[in-house]
Amino acid sequence: MLPSLSQSRKARAGSAFEIVLRTLFKRLDYPFDEQQVINGQPDFLMPSRNHYDGNPMDCIIFTVKRTLRERWRQIVTEGTRGLGFYLATIDESISTKQLGEMRDNRIHLVIPASIKNRIETYTTALNVITYEEFFRHHLDPAVTRWRANGII
Repeated sequence: MLPSLSQSRKARAGSAFEIVLRTLFKRLDYPFDEQQVINGQPDFLMPSRNHYDGNPMDCIIFTVKRTLRERWRQIVTEGTRGLGFYLATIDESISTKQLGEMRDNRIHLVIPASIKNRIETYTTALNVITYEEFFRHHLDPAVTRWRANGII
């Protein structure tokens, strides 16, 4: 059975979102491996699969989902040994209950500042961060630590 035009368009949009983030990580020289199988298949594993195998608690697991519905639960299986999970999305309809469940599962939602600042449930949730906050408070300190320890 062929996918509908709507399904094809949504799949392409999700792929484009992932490509944009991959390009950003590459241009900013952030280390990552893609689509590694670790109890699931996160989009990005930072700094590398090799480091994850030896020290998973020092790694960042970053997954991209344009819209969530209940699919965010897949992330928990994508790297159960990691320090935490970062889920990039542009979904504007995540409930307070879902955000609480994500928090309980160590999932940070990474969204554009324009969305976070506009939606009240996002502004008050501690596990909802902007891209700027992700880079400044999570990824950049990790890169500094990885460099200091000779990992990258």
